[in-house]
Amino acid sequence: MIRKWFPVLLCTVFIIGLSSIIQLPKALAKQLSDGIYSVNYELLQGDRDSVSIGNDYFEKPALLKVDGDKRYMQFTVNHSTWVKELQSRNGDQFKDVDVVSEDEEADTRIVQFTLENDAAEPFPMKMHVLIEEMEPVYDHAYTVRINVDLDSATSDEAGWIESSTTGTTGNTLYIVLAMIAAVLIGAAVIMTRSKKKNRT
Repeated sequence: MIRKWFPVLLCTVFIIGLSSIIQLPKALAKQLSDGIYSVNYELLQGDRDSVSIGNDYFEKPALLKVDGDKRYMQFTVNHSTWVKELQSRNGDQFKDVDVVSEDEEADTRIVQFTLENDAAEPFPMKMHVLIEEMEPVYDHAYTVRINVDLDSATSDEAGWIESSTTGTTGNTLYIVLAMIAAVLIGAAVIMTRSKKKNRT
C-alpha cells in the first residue's frame, strides 16, 4: 500500500519543497536590517498586475529606509506638474505624501511616505494626473499599486534626504526641552535679580 502511494507522496514533497525555494528569496528580503537601501519598483494597475501608465512618471530606483519595525520610502516624481496629487495609505484612509525636495526647473520632486507593511506585497497609492497640454485634456484620478522588488535591495546611504517624518522626533523633543530649560533658567535669573533689587 505504501509503495503504491510512494510516487504521489514523493511528488507532493517535491512540489512543496520547490514552492519553498521559490518563496525563499522574498522571505529573506523582507528581513532587511536597519539601514537605507536602493530598490527597484514599478507601478501596477489597481486591479491587475499589468504595469500602469503612471509608472513612467516615477524615476527608478527608489530608496527604502528601515528603522526597526518602521519603513519609509522616497522616490522622484518626474513631470511633477502633471502629478497633482499623490497619497499613501494611512490606516483606512489615504493622506498626502511628504515633499522633501523640489526642482521646478527640472519639473521633479522627491516625495516620502511611511509604509504600513514590509513591502513584500504590492500596496496601494492614489494619484491624480492632469495634463492640460493634451488634446483632449487628460484629467484622471486613480489607484495604483506599488510593487517593490525587495530582492534588488542594495545598501545606499548617500541619497536619502532627511525629513521630519523619519525618526527626527527624538531630536525635535530634545530641542523643545532645551528651549524650555533655557526659558526657565532665564526666568529664574530674572526673579533672582528682582529679589536682590527689592532687598536693596
